[in-house]
Amino acid sequence: MNFITKDDLIAFMHKVPDSEDSQPESYCKAAMETVADYLGYNPELQEYTQTIKGDGGALAALKALPINAISAFSVDGVESDPAGLEVEDMNYICFKDNSVFAKGSRYEVTFSAGWENVPEIIKTTALQIASLYWESAGGNLAVSSTSFADTGSRVFNNFASDRFLKQIAKYRRVF
Repeated sequence: MNFITKDDLIAFMHKVPDSEDSQPESYCKAAMETVADYLGYNPELQEYTQTIKGDGGALAALKALPINAISAFSVDGVESDPAGLEVEDMNYICFKDNSVFAKGSRYEVTFSAGWENVPEIIKTTALQIASLYWESAGGNLAVSSTSFADTGSRVFNNFASDRFLKQIAKYRRVF
């Protein structure tokens, strides 16, 4: 998982680390993990194999999105034609003939999902979170202060990545 790099983070923050500083790379990895955990999948294009237990419903949710292609499909160990399936709402599959996923049957699906070019908003969110991690290393994370003429000043601290993750909510996996 490398949809952001140390160089991306340095350019994003306009900050130059020491030449031996390996921490920015760690911040990028941690941020990408945070984004993947929030989304429920790795947004980069990759191949998956998933087993689904039939529940009698017409739709089955797959563990990543967007589904790009279904390359193999079997029912209870018997190969079936993946062309008989179609994608609904980015991470659901259904039968083209409106059949249901028979209760108790096991369906194995091999598919590719994710983006070849991860959406910029997901990359930017990861960079924002990585910069949050980098700034936290200095102990002055998200400190802001306001001066009030009559009553002095107030200092506010905020170390929540949630405020950044909200902007990619539409990419979360739906169950």
